[in-house]
Formats: sequence, structure tokens, C-alpha cells
Amino acid sequence: MSLDLRIILDKSVIFGLNNPEIDSFDRYFFQIIPPILLNEICADLSKETEDPTIKNRIANHTYRISGNRGLAFKYREILGNSLIGNEVPMEGKFLPAGERMVRSTDGSIGTVVETDEEDEIISRWERKEFTEAEKSWAIKWRRIYERPFNHKMYTDKISEAGLNFKTPKDGNELAEIVDSLLNEKKLQSKLLVLLAKEFNMPLDFQRTVLNRWYKEDKAMIKIFAPYAFFCVRANFLLAIGLTNHQLLKPNKKDRKNDRKDLEYCYYLPHCEIFSSKDKLHKMIVPFLLRPDQSFVDGEKLKSDLINLSETWNKLSEEEKINYHNERGSAPPENEKSIVFQLWKKHQGEIRKSFPLEMLKMKLVDFRLPKEEQVEFTFEEFIRSISDKVKNSENISPEELRKLHGENNPATILQRTTKISRERLLKLYPQLKESDLDKH
Repeated sequence: MSLDLRIILDKSVIFGLNNPEIDSFDRYFFQIIPPILLNEICADLSKETEDPTIKNRIANHTYRISGNRGLAFKYREILGNSLIGNEVPMEGKFLPAGERMVRSTDGSIGTVVETDEEDEIISRWERKEFTEAEKSWAIKWRRIYERPFNHKMYTDKISEAGLNFKTPKDGNELAEIVDSLLNEKKLQSKLLVLLAKEFNMPLDFQRTVLNRWYKEDKAMIKIFAPYAFFCVRANFLLAIGLTNHQLLKPNKKDRKNDRKDLEYCYYLPHCEIFSSKDKLHKMIVPFLLRPDQSFVDGEKLKSDLINLSETWNKLSEEEKINYHNERGSAPPENEKSIVFQLWKKHQGEIRKSFPLEMLKMKLVDFRLPKEEQVEFTFEEFIRSISDKVKNSENISPEELRKLHGENNPATILQRTTKISRERLLKLYPQLKESDLDKH
């Protein structure tokens, strides 16, 4: 995976950046794209009849997600697996869509991430081409996601459990009240009911989860299903926050995006940084992040990207190449820069760029008998690994667990993502058109 800073931007930030700012962003960040962001971009198709220019706007927005990026695995799959005991780490590791485990002919295990579907969608949208299914989905999706969040369903469950709470005065008090409620043993069964209703879980699945919960002696949900608990805690922060109209205004305009805003929160455990301009995010996200994560105000990020873009554009081609070779994806040293502060917190170690000349470096496998030792280039070695992966067979998660338990035995990682020539040349100043023609 990318060594750049792993960040999620919500719609409020994405739509506010222009192309030069996005180009600057791509140099320092790996953008994790939650499916909710793709849906929000596509949802604008529902406005086509009232705004004939909407396709142009969607194409412009698509440029902002077509660079140094990866599509995130759908949170619903992670949530469902959490409830049946298949938990994934919540330590900031990116969980990509399209990931599969493979076994090559020599028995080695690898991880392959294929992004053909997202590449095709992004490419089409940039060309202003949309399917009839996408147009229909845009209307349906907007109707589903703009329905009001039912905070009363949460307060009713609190009352049913024989609990009460005072109205929070500020964000800190809100988080304290929510955590106090969620630590109540008599609320735990209600949390499972809320999860089932909020996320529309099938009855058979609910029975499976409930049976597991009883077998585990009605464990606290934060131990029973940590990721599911994370999601329901995010919902509680909104639900309890809505009991104070000074914290969260109840008017329809402010509340129609609550479900969309919450869905961004469900992806927080699998990134390093989150950025938004949204009022709800500014209030609840800081209480959902680990200490090793960061929240960045979208306006401050934009301002810094403008400065970084201007600084970069003043460099000659030779200076850009030298900078990239020496600092890789590390931003310029400037303690006042938000991007530098983030890099210093989350990485802090310069990783120089991979020199293109290394591709032609000669290698020999000295593990082989002398008569079988043949010179090959590093580029040929990489291609041989790629070919090995192509000829591999898929391994199911169940089979992998039987063989290796919870350990990840992968020794190969291959990711295939299509990025336009224009973007690659901007990302890597040492590249020339002729270099891309060769590969």
C-alpha cells in the first residue's frame, strides 16, 4: 500500500478543492475513498432535469478522486462480520475494496487488490458518461439518505432500559454522557436491537448474532463486537446531541445530511486523518478518533494546499525532480504548515523516491546452483512476481484461517489501479512521456 498519509475527505472538502489544490494534495496524501463519497458525487445526477450542466460538475468532482487513491471496503460488510466474531483491526490500516488472498504455484501467499470496477466508473464519469442504472440510483439514493435520523428511537431504548441522562451542554459533556450510557449492562441488549433496526439486518442474521451473544454470556458489546460498537457509539453521539438544540439545530435543512455524515464516521477506524467542514463532523469526530489519528478542518487544509501548490509551481523541472528524489512524499519543512504537522505526527521519516535507474539494475539469485544462476534486471524480477500472482488461485478467508490462524502469511502485495498519464506526470516529475510508453 501507499506510504503516503492515509486520509479521508468528505464531500464538503472534496467539492471545495480545485484541480491545482488536488494535484498538491496527491503529492502528500493517499486518499481513502469511502463508497458514500462516490454515492454523493453520483447523487447529483438526480438534479439533471433542473441543471443541464450537472454532468460537467460531476466530471470536475471526479477529477478530485481519480489520483493517488483507493476505494474502501464497504462498512456494512465489516459491521456484519464484527457481529459474528470476524473482527478486523481498527488501527488505521486501510481496508481496500477488491482485495483477495491468493496462493501461487510455488505455494507462497499473496494479497491482490484489483480496482477494475472503480477505475471504469471514475474513467466514465470523467468523460461525462453515466448509465441509466446510475441515474435511477441517484434519485433513489438521495431519497433514502435524506430521510430524518430517528434520534427518538435511541432515547426510547435508553428509557426502556430504565436509564436517564441530562441534556449535554457541550461536546465534552456529550461524549461523557454517551460513554456512561453505553457502559450500562442493562443497555447492551438494546444496542443489538438498535443495530438491527438502524442497519436493516435480516431476521436470520439477527438470530445468529443473538445466539452468539448468549453463548458469550451476554458480553458488553464493545468487547463482543468492537467495530459494531464503534458504529452505534457514533449514532449515540448524534442522537444525544440532538436533545440539545443549541448543539445541533433541529431544522430540516441542517438535519437532512445526518445519515450521510454518520456514514463517513464508520470509516474512521481505518484511516489516519479525516478532514471535513461539516458542523456535525467537527463536533463528534474528535470523540471517535484514537490519539494517533487527526481531524483537520477542511478550510485550513485547503489554505495550506494553496500555499504548497504555489511553492511547488515556482520550482523548475530540475528542482522538482531533485525535491522528489530527496524527500519523496514528505512536504517541505514548515512548522506552520498543516500538512507538514500531519506528516511529522504520522510519519516523520523521509522515504526517498524509488530511482527509475534501479529498474535496470542487474541481479543474480545466489540461492540457485551456480550453473542455474542467470542475470536479470530488477524490472524483470518485478514482472516475474506479477506473472506469479496472475497465475495464482484464490484462497477463501476460512481456508486461510485454518492454515494460518489470525496471522497474515502474505509475502506478496500487488495493487493495480489505473491513473491517467496526466496525473502520473504530475505526481512523479522524474517521469517522461517516453517512460510511460514503455510500460
